Amino acid sequence: AGALSSAHALASHGTAGLPAPSAAQMTVGIESVYSKEVKVAVQSPVSSVKVSENILLFDFGKASFAWLEIDVPKAECRVRLGEKLSSGGRVDMKPGGTIRCAQVGLRSRGKGFQRVPLKADKKNTVGRNGKARAYRIPRKYGVVMPFRYVEVECQPQFLKKIKVRRHTLHWPIDMNASSFDCDDERLNRIYEFCKYSIWATSFAGVYLDGDRERIPYEADAYINQLGHYAIDADFSMARRTFDVLIRHPTWPTEWAQHMIMMAWADWMYSGSKELIAKYYSVLKNEKLLLNLSREDGLLRSFPEFLKEDPSRMRDIVDWPVGERDGFVFKEINAVVNAFHYRNLKEMRDIADALGKKDDAVFFDLRAKKVYEAFNKVFFNDAAQLYRDGEGTDHSSLHANAAALAFGLVPDEKKKRVADFLVRKGMACSVYFAQYLLEALFEAQRDEDAVNLMVSEGDRSWIGMMKQGSTVSTEAWSLKAKPNQDWNHAWGTPPLNIITRYVLGVKPLKPGFAEYEVKPRKGKLKNVSGVVPTVAGPIAVQQ
Repeated sequence: AGALSSAHALASHGTAGLPAPSAAQMTVGIESVYSKEVKVAVQSPVSSVKVSENILLFDFGKASFAWLEIDVPKAECRVRLGEKLSSGGRVDMKPGGTIRCAQVGLRSRGKGFQRVPLKADKKNTVGRNGKARAYRIPRKYGVVMPFRYVEVECQPQFLKKIKVRRHTLHWPIDMNASSFDCDDERLNRIYEFCKYSIWATSFAGVYLDGDRERIPYEADAYINQLGHYAIDADFSMARRTFDVLIRHPTWPTEWAQHMIMMAWADWMYSGSKELIAKYYSVLKNEKLLLNLSREDGLLRSFPEFLKEDPSRMRDIVDWPVGERDGFVFKEINAVVNAFHYRNLKEMRDIADALGKKDDAVFFDLRAKKVYEAFNKVFFNDAAQLYRDGEGTDHSSLHANAAALAFGLVPDEKKKRVADFLVRKGMACSVYFAQYLLEALFEAQRDEDAVNLMVSEGDRSWIGMMKQGSTVSTEAWSLKAKPNQDWNHAWGTPPLNIITRYVLGVKPLKPGFAEYEVKPRKGKLKNVSGVVPTVAGPIAVQQ
């Protein structure tokens, strides 16, 4: 554990002012990860309405990370930008949480379009002092913020002459490469909502956790990666992010484990061994966490509440804290060890692909050992469920979903565990919904999984849209996370779940040299779609 503490010394403090990697640092890939760069799309509003004698409201239809230009006759005016409208149909200047808004006083030159000067947020942008904490976007783009609505207040005689345009930063994702349609319009809406969210949050050229911090986190990045692969066969942005996270890891135990999952997904979807070869030793010696294992193969990890060393990794299970379904933290943690089992299987595949046969045999044998120990230590015979950790009989959604999603539940026990998850419903965060949905599909509970995705309560993707957001949110609501933002791509699990399970398109061999198409419709009558892959688009219709 001492070596691990050293390896993760950057966890608390190393993300300060993250610079963009240099091209020399970032050379892994089928093509250089710097062969692409962020683009700027100039957009016009979709509508405008006069809300008072001297105020005009513009709506761009959806939020994006952008700056604004305005053309107004020579005059003094006030400009308000925001992601949310108030109940009175105005830009909400007190939206709550980290939902964004801004107000700028402007003296127009009256000579065509001019940029509205936005004030930098010291926490998530780079100001003049260069001490911002967040990942740096190129200075040439200036200050950008997420907004959908623009309100211009000026003298009444000028309202009809006002023009605005939005300059949106985005990764060059081919938004026409993928599609999905089914007979449930709710699921169609959710797919498009999540698809747009991937595009809208791509403004920095790496997968960030949202506008509140603008920092790459491993679990956020993995879900973002899967969503990106669902709509475009482009691997460069994921690889840029992976490199940043190798050099600047964050603190949660499971987040380190997601790095192996990211590397495995890159290899399987791209067919390239370059990334797994370059980082193999890091994955094996740091991210697999073998130095934390005890004799039976299970990991001893660090409960989240142990704070004596703030630079040391700690278990997270789910975030925020209130989304953990009462999870009881123990040194031998079921969620951490479920991820470890998955990591061992993926490292076995990676080692085999790289010709490291001894390692592949070791990882395979260790995975089998962990499987046996996991079921011996965590399965509660009385409850017929998995307990959260060694030394407690509490069974959370998280312990059981992770076990089921990652193949740790014997066939004869799957029904009981799946029934438990269905009863629990969405008793987890938008992040862990990824593994809850995977668990239900892996247990052949297709109908239950689809029903969960299209549910319309507060803890749902329909609920996100009803709040007014056009981009996936950090949490289900402000009640679940009072400081949440409205632009978190880790809120897009349905996008990759629809592609991988509902349409049923998965690579069986790297680079889609072999793949399966096995639609899992539940009670849907028909599904169709196109999934882009490195081997070409795969069209599905059933």
